Amino acid sequence: MPVRSLMGRRRAPVILVLGALLAGALSGCSGEAGAAAVVDGHKITVAELQATAKDLAPYLKDVSQANVLLVLIVAPTFDKAAAQEGVGVSDQQARDLLASQAPKGSGKAAAPTEFSPGAIEVARFTLVQQQLQGLPNAAAVAKRVTKQLAALHPEVNPRYGKIDLTTGKLTSPSYPWLVTKAAAG
Repeated sequence: MPVRSLMGRRRAPVILVLGALLAGALSGCSGEAGAAAVVDGHKITVAELQATAKDLAPYLKDVSQANVLLVLIVAPTFDKAAAQEGVGVSDQQARDLLASQAPKGSGKAAAPTEFSPGAIEVARFTLVQQQLQGLPNAAAVAKRVTKQLAALHPEVNPRYGKIDLTTGKLTSPSYPWLVTKAAAG
């Protein structure tokens, strides 16, 4: 009997260390607890991302958290470019856009009357894109923004996938241990 208890005591520290390593690996975003992404020191929290996706659900068909996260990552770069070009967009203009697009009696979820900061950012991003595309030097601005985006190195929580700002895509994570119905036969 004493042999078993000795072995159990020796295994406990190993199990604790393995558990700590696993917890660290699963947390993602370089130890930023609760982060969906970190961009230039700015943390986009999972809670913020979820609130934004929920606020936008009545406006966008099949809105995914990954797509919302991509916009939240790149929007500040577009905001800066718009401000530099003199076509910045205010939070109020973004709120007005959301209010004007509120679904009415369509059977969809009711549109919120107050919006999360993330939802306002996504709406502002939409307006900023329109403003930038309408500039006479739109091609030069787009080139500059693309260069600035390429210089960003956002850390994205692996549960949302991998980001490639050169293509503007956030690829979904793959789970090779899950078998799809088609593969299962």
